[in-house]
Parts: sequence; structure tokens; C-alpha cells
Amino acid sequence: MRSTVMTYLHHKPVVILFLVSLLAMFLSFNFNIFQAVNSDKFDNYQYNSESLVIGRLVKSRKDGVFSSEGRMGRYMGFEGDHHLNQTKLFVGDLTGGDYEEYDSQVGIQGILLSQLDVVLEKIGFKPIARLAIYHGIVSLLFALVLSTIIVILYFDIGVEASYFLLLTIVYSKWQVYIGNNLYWMMFAMFLPMVVVMIAYKMEEMGFNVKTLWVSLLVMFFVFLKGAMGYEFISTVLVSMLVPLVYFSVKNSWTMRKLLSRCVVIGLFGLLGFAVAFLLHIYQLTLATDSAEQALSVIQGRITANTYYEHELQANLPSFELEKVYIFFEVIKEYFLRGGGSYRLKIPYLVWVLVFLYITIKVYRDKYELSELKKSNPTVNALIIATWFSILAPLSWFILAMNHSHIHTNINIVLWHLPFMIFGFALLGYILRSRIQRLRVRIATILE
Repeated sequence: MRSTVMTYLHHKPVVILFLVSLLAMFLSFNFNIFQAVNSDKFDNYQYNSESLVIGRLVKSRKDGVFSSEGRMGRYMGFEGDHHLNQTKLFVGDLTGGDYEEYDSQVGIQGILLSQLDVVLEKIGFKPIARLAIYHGIVSLLFALVLSTIIVILYFDIGVEASYFLLLTIVYSKWQVYIGNNLYWMMFAMFLPMVVVMIAYKMEEMGFNVKTLWVSLLVMFFVFLKGAMGYEFISTVLVSMLVPLVYFSVKNSWTMRKLLSRCVVIGLFGLLGFAVAFLLHIYQLTLATDSAEQALSVIQGRITANTYYEHELQANLPSFELEKVYIFFEVIKEYFLRGGGSYRLKIPYLVWVLVFLYITIKVYRDKYELSELKKSNPTVNALIIATWFSILAPLSWFILAMNHSHIHTNINIVLWHLPFMIFGFALLGYILRSRIQRLRVRIATILE
């Protein structure tokens, strides 16, 4: 088994792919160096959310990391943009204000960055440099997580398809927008899925992988994501099951093995979320001196994100009609909204239809890959994993309908967690196979 690992690690194209992927994504997420999105929007995207973290950094520097129970927030009472004012406070261009806590989540990203900020300040880094470091760390972690996915898929889809997948990520409009955001911490949303991918790739290589240990790691990373915010939690929980579906098809697991692993890992994931939830209750109980009031705050946030205009429930027919209207508005918004770079605004519905077309061509035995499908399970695994993974974004679009209806410029990124990743891997694999077939034909003609 060790020799197998060393073969993977010393496989030169893998090392090059990983390093190129890591560098390209880091430069794209942190600097928008490939101009995947408009530069002005890139610099300001979601700075209103990020200001909660920066406000926390200011509060920690003044009163300690765990002041106000470690909750994120903003200093208010100034003229002008109160989001931008948090950065001014941090770099020393503004003083004063009253700190208003944000109660919707634990905000562990603010606590962790505050701890790091204490260290970097003692070393002598200026505030503006420290902010740049934090953005760089978040970008690098996101690049590392996605590069790991590409490397794992590389051994199944090949080098050409892997670089094609890398290109789609580097020019992914919404991932580039959000890739270095200190509030959203995109890397944390992918970590549970990546842990499962690594584990069962190792099993494929011959390692004895214990489901319990995988489940414990998943629980920890789901807890970490939950403590950073409840947003997109259903997408995270579904996405971590996608690798199980992929490897079950590729390696011919029994249905019993697949279901048992899904149930155990899924339950541990839910347990991680529950621990984050309990920690949030404890945090708010310390703040309010009342567990009942803490629960009331959390319940209000859940209701606000789940139902649209929930005060209309008093008039049930109007409320039900409103829910139906919003449902169709959400579906229309997320399927017809453009994906890719700002130069190529292809609606996500088009990509869904492209992947559907590939699926139909393969399974109707009219596509050249129909024979390859029977001898190489990669195509089958990619297709089934792609269509299973669409449940991940749809779960949040539908279950958190109010949040999806309001936050369209944020939630759109969920298409890439991980539906578009597996879909583009499938597309890249198909294109690679077509090119190889074309090369054989040309070589035959030339002979």
C-alpha cells in the first residue's frame, strides 16, 4: 500500500497538476488575476458580510477575543457606510462607536482570526497587511481543497479533463467572487465532502478505511461549518454523500455497503451540526442569561430563512399562494442566472441540459462512449454522482426558500457545491475521449 501511495505522489503529472491548480486558484480567488469577474465588483463583493468579521477583530483588539461572548458584529454610530467603517476602524482611520453583536451564528471564524490577529500584531504586522494575510489564507485554503478534488479525479478522468476542470473553476464567476471572503469561508463548506473523497480514494488504493474515523472527521468539519454559520448547511450535508455515490458505482459496492456508510456518515454529520447548534445556544445564553430567549433568537432566524413573509401565516390561503409564487421565482432565478465568467453568462439551465444530453447519449448507446461505459465504470460513476449532486444546491434553494429569494447573489454559488464540479469533470472526460478518438481516426487515415 505504501508503494501505491509513493507511486501516486511521485507521479510527475500529478505533482505538476496540483501545484498549477493551487497557484492558479489562489491567484484567481485572491487577486482576480485572470479577470474572471469585474474588478470593481470583486473588490467590494459581500464586504457587508465581511464587515462582521472585521468588526469582531476590532472588538477583540479592544476588549479581548472572547468579549461579547466572541460574537461577531459591527461598530455603529458613524456617518457613512457602516460596513466600510469597520475596515476604517481596524486600520486606525476611525475611532469610537458602539459595538452591536450579530446573534445569528456562533461566528467562530471571527474568534479564530482574532486569535491569529493577536499573534501577528505582536510580531509587528500593520493592520492593512494583516487583512491581506487573512484574505490570502482563506483563498489558499479554498484553492487547496478544490485542488485536492481535482487531483483525486485526475486518476479517473485524465490530465486533459483535469486541466479543463481547473479552467472552469478558475473562471467560475461566483467562486472567484466569494473565494477570499472572511465571512463565508468557502473552503469550510467543501471540507466534509473532501474528507470523504480522500478516505475512499485511499480505500480504492488498498488502505483499510474505518467508517468511524471518517465519520468523526466529517462531524468535526460539519461542526466547524455550522459554527461559521448555518447558511447552506443542507447543501454541505448532501454534498458529503456524493463521493460515496461516486465510489460505490466506480468500485461496485453493494447497496448495503453504500446505504450503511451513507447512514453512519450522515448521522455523524448531523451530530456535528447539532453540536454547533448547542454551542450557539450556550453562547446566547451567556449573553442573555436565558436559554429560552437564546432559543427564541435562533428560532426567529430559522423561520426568517425558511419561510417567506411568515407573518402571512395568519391568512393561510394568501400565505400558501405566496409560497408557491416564491418557489417558482426561486427556481427561475437560479436556473436562468448566468454561470461562468462575466464574459460568458451561460444560464445554469443550459449546463443542466448539456449534462442531461451527455447522459442520454451514453445510455441510449448512440454515443461512442457506450462501449467504454461497460468496460470502464468512470463514465457511469460520473453521471450518477453528477445527478445525485444536484440535490445539494436544490436542497437549500427549496428548504431555505426565503434566504434563497433574498440572497440571490450569494446562494448562486451553491451550483458549484458540487454539481458543477462533477458535471464539468464529466464533460471534460467526454471531450478528452472524443479528442482521443479523433486522433485514432486521423492516425488511421494517415497510415
